[in-house]
Amino acid sequence: MDMRKPPAVTLLFLMMISRAWADSFEVAPPPGNWNKVQSLPTNTNITMELKNGEKVSGEFVRLTEDSIVVTEFEREKVFARNAVALIKWMKPGSRARNAAIIGGIFFGIGFGLGYASAAYVADQNDMPAGERAAAGAGVGGLLGGAAAAISLVHRPGLRGEVIYKAR
Repeated sequence: MDMRKPPAVTLLFLMMISRAWADSFEVAPPPGNWNKVQSLPTNTNITMELKNGEKVSGEFVRLTEDSIVVTEFEREKVFARNAVALIKWMKPGSRARNAAIIGGIFFGIGFGLGYASAAYVADQNDMPAGERAAAGAGVGGLLGGAAAAISLVHRPGLRGEVIYKAR
């Protein structure tokens, strides 16, 4: 195996991780823009950061001319628009995306461990790089597959998308 050219598995791994990294950046609306807040459906989970540092989590009720109404712990609370610094819409994360990211990370760890320990485990000091890479891919596949399967069982959690940021 020519070590100057990366194996296809490594390229696939790098492409998957770079895509997940690029998707992790969120684009916030322009400062002071309430358009996304006005289009929120009632009972949508949101979190707000107020300008005084307080954090509020609850369900969106309605937006009035000069305030936002949120239900927190089954009580309606009214907050002045000029007191709000940031609003995030809390939406479910993607199980498949989370599994791909976690599986990719554990594949990389397993590949490194398998590659590094293959000669020791096989008791061959002069083991060819191709055989080490095969051992790394095997260990990486086991760890990555197990981690991805475990992450699919768990709930995806909530992911916040910024829909309002004060000027």
